[in-house]
Amino acid sequence: MSECDKGAVMTEFSSTGWIALFSDRQANVEGWDLVTRTALVADTEKGVLKPVTDYPDFRRLIYAHKVIGAIPASPGHRAHWANFEGGVPRTESIVGWLVTERAGVLPLTADGATAEDADLMLEPGEEAPFA
Repeated sequence: MSECDKGAVMTEFSSTGWIALFSDRQANVEGWDLVTRTALVADTEKGVLKPVTDYPDFRRLIYAHKVIGAIPASPGHRAHWANFEGGVPRTESIVGWLVTERAGVLPLTADGATAEDADLMLEPGEEAPFA
């Protein structure tokens, strides 16, 4: 793993449906070794796939949403959190919807994070209620 992978934003989705957790980072599982059935992650410095067990700080695999498609959001859709960090309300634009293998959709914000934990999904023109 390269140093740029360390401290990256945690994601909840991957192309395979699995994420490898390390001591201070995560990596998408890109595939599986056909012989050992060990999860493989990209070594960006060497440009190869390596087994997660090659890394001494590997902790475990976690299931993630497996994305099978994406749909752009209509302008004006927003996610709203009533008590974001520090109890401050926050509203962010939804730029798209990720379609998952389990027939679900995840709202996606401009920063690449999902907003599935938002308190409300606001339609265009709809205002967030005041507490």
